[in-house]
Amino acid sequence: GADVQWEHHPAHFWLVLAAAVTSGALAFSTSGIALRRADARLYLVSLGFLAAAGFLALHALATPGVLLDAPNQGFTIATPVGLFIAALFVGASATPLPRERAAAVMRHARLWRRLLLGTMAVWAFVSLASLPPLDDPTPVERASGGLIAVGAIAVGLYAFAAGRYLRLQRLTESPIQLALASACILLAEAMMAVAFARNWHASWWEWHLLMLAAFGAIAYAA
Repeated sequence: GADVQWEHHPAHFWLVLAAAVTSGALAFSTSGIALRRADARLYLVSLGFLAAAGFLALHALATPGVLLDAPNQGFTIATPVGLFIAALFVGASATPLPRERAAAVMRHARLWRRLLLGTMAVWAFVSLASLPPLDDPTPVERASGGLIAVGAIAVGLYAFAAGRYLRLQRLTESPIQLALASACILLAEAMMAVAFARNWHASWWEWHLLMLAAFGAIAYAA
């Protein structure tokens, strides 16, 4: 009964797009700082948050009744796909990064960022043009099947990263390590809410707020 419904498409479009663009700009700026410092761990984190923010923007752009007449799979699965890609980068950032591996990450840093931005640009074109495979006009109400498996993997990666960053925080007492651990927990919660929430209900709006809180934690600490 508490999971009330509020369906307002223009409000969703503008609120979520503004939050996603702001978060994406912060993530892009953080990646630039990491490049200047040659900080492989921070760079991988910034790519993760750029992926999450970018696909959240793609979710907003596909809001039905604004740029598109009807919902499609670009609206339904953009966020879980972005959270999964983000989990891969964040999980990689929490692994041990000896000098050789860190150097390899920074050697291909700009290529990784271009590939990520290119993937999001292709997704935007396919989604807004309602081309296959994102043209399904009757997307499922809740994630199921393959998306549940993707969500489980992402939650596991976020949990791993959160544990690692909490251990690092105890050793270094660095506020950014604590912020990273908090952000990982928030994104894991968002992934679970994405998988099980009913569209336009309070539990569905919740994961938008969880993602915004995660972006805010990183931005504040940085």
